[in-house]
Amino acid sequence: MDERQSFLQDDDNDKLLFEKLQEHVLEEYPNPERIGCIDQATLKAWVYTPEKLDLSDPKYLHVLKCAECTRELIELRRRRNEQSVQANVGVLSRLRPAANWRWAAFASVLLICLAVAGMIYWRTHSVATTAQLAQSTPVAVTIDLSQAGATRSSGTSTVPAVVLPHRVVTAHVILPNFSPGGNYVVAVTTDRSGSSERATGHSVANIQGFHAGLTVTLDLRSLPPGTYFLATTHEGDPASYFYPLTVR
Repeated sequence: MDERQSFLQDDDNDKLLFEKLQEHVLEEYPNPERIGCIDQATLKAWVYTPEKLDLSDPKYLHVLKCAECTRELIELRRRRNEQSVQANVGVLSRLRPAANWRWAAFASVLLICLAVAGMIYWRTHSVATTAQLAQSTPVAVTIDLSQAGATRSSGTSTVPAVVLPHRVVTAHVILPNFSPGGNYVVAVTTDRSGSSERATGHSVANIQGFHAGLTVTLDLRSLPPGTYFLATTHEGDPASYFYPLTVR
């Protein structure tokens, strides 16, 4: 039978809907370590005296992600039903229909609210997680300094300002012509001093023809957009070369 038809044929208490929700939680959200679980007394109150609880509290969304708490609720409801069967038949015949109707209506509204709240939370969390992953994924860029007439701490560079995104970047740096190979420190600084580094990476430059090139990863996410300097320092030369840099 088509699943949509089965829901259309469900009874007034939405029994099939509740069972499907329970099955989903039991199968998809095991929690053997009982992380964040609701205590036994509260679960019992949920089944026997739900009017005493503020079920709009977000903490009760936990049951949508915990097979263990859901299993306990099922067991408590079974015990409650057994106790009801054993009670006075005459009293039950007068009270049970109204009590069941009130509980079914209350549970239906509660489950719908919890499901909607859980969906909103999941969507919000999913979007935030996707954005965080995108921000942490390195962006590949090429920085060509081959024609740069860079000076050291007291001068300026003739190369146009390098522009980098406000991200983690994996930069392939082509050093000025005739630069030596070997170990380099590449840093983003706020001025031409050795004490103003905001992001730093280490790499080895390899020589190809007139050029030496290296690849370095720089995390620029904590830098406010603005102007900086890109500094390169060779292991055999304590002085650094500085190039204008813009972070956007």
